[in-house]
Amino acid sequence: MSNRPTMQDVADLAGVSLSTVDRILSGRSKVKPATLRHVLEVAGRIGFHGVPVIRERLSETVPEARLGFLLNGNERALYADFAQRLTERTRASSKIRGTAEIRHLQSVAPAEAAGELLRLGQSCSAIAAVAVDAPEVHAAVASLALRGIPVFSMLSDITCPAVAGHAGADPRKMGRGAGWMMHRLCWRPGRVALFLGSRGYSAHRGYEAGFRSYLEEHCSPLLLLPPAETGESDAAAEALAAEILQSEPEIAAILVAGGGLHGVLRAIAADGRSGLVVIGTELGATVDAALSEGRVDAVLSHPTREVVEAVVAMMESAVVFGSPPERQQQGVPVEIRISETV
Repeated sequence: MSNRPTMQDVADLAGVSLSTVDRILSGRSKVKPATLRHVLEVAGRIGFHGVPVIRERLSETVPEARLGFLLNGNERALYADFAQRLTERTRASSKIRGTAEIRHLQSVAPAEAAGELLRLGQSCSAIAAVAVDAPEVHAAVASLALRGIPVFSMLSDITCPAVAGHAGADPRKMGRGAGWMMHRLCWRPGRVALFLGSRGYSAHRGYEAGFRSYLEEHCSPLLLLPPAETGESDAAAEALAAEILQSEPEIAAILVAGGGLHGVLRAIAADGRSGLVVIGTELGATVDAALSEGRVDAVLSHPTREVVEAVVAMMESAVVFGSPPERQQQGVPVEIRISETV
């Protein structure tokens, strides 16, 4: 292949005729969408100059769709990054001419999540949400499904029969993984504080169940304190952590299962305590910095890129082929980071 890929190079590598590539670029006659997608993938891989033209030809053959995404507050780096990735992946779709509509929740209140889902349903063909698992949310999901608008859950499952699918890592495995780490990192017996974003999230209930089960099964000398809920707020987490650090002199470790890690780190810094084992479930550039500095020992999380790809792929399929007859389950592996991997 020459330094500058040619139409013939594209044709040879894609296994199609030169005339097919010419018809795609000229637009003189129709080419099957599947062939267009294949040629576009090959052309992009080898750096062919006509990729924008091929992408435009493909866009003429696919349906236009607006995809809705409901996320937690964008003041958290995790969800700001999530929103950007979802927007970019939707725009880059070769199966739909997609645009993304992002809405951010201000609280973990079920009524707010249900209302935002219904508002997204006014303009979107399919919706994906990070939302609490509550009757109000179930009712909104069921109402949207009856109107032909599928709702997919991300990160935390919504246990409603009307949910079209879910993308995320197994929260119970994440909890057990955190238990394994805590059991080995804590070199002395002590008390463990567990901060949940909200038990309203099925994932957070899974984190707690997995964490407890591991410590109990392995007769850990660590004593788990009654879990506290942060409402996914760093400020609330900071206040709760400050109170526990003051009242529990034997505190040895903290697990932040959900939002609030940065607030907990502020409370630890203000207290001046050292030697605490801290594990979180949320990634981001500032969390990576905390890992590198030794302020956080480990993070177990849902891998953002894989979740984005899985959920948008399910939504594309629903737009093109209709809502799936059976619930789709797209599991992704747990992502684990320590100081030596960032």
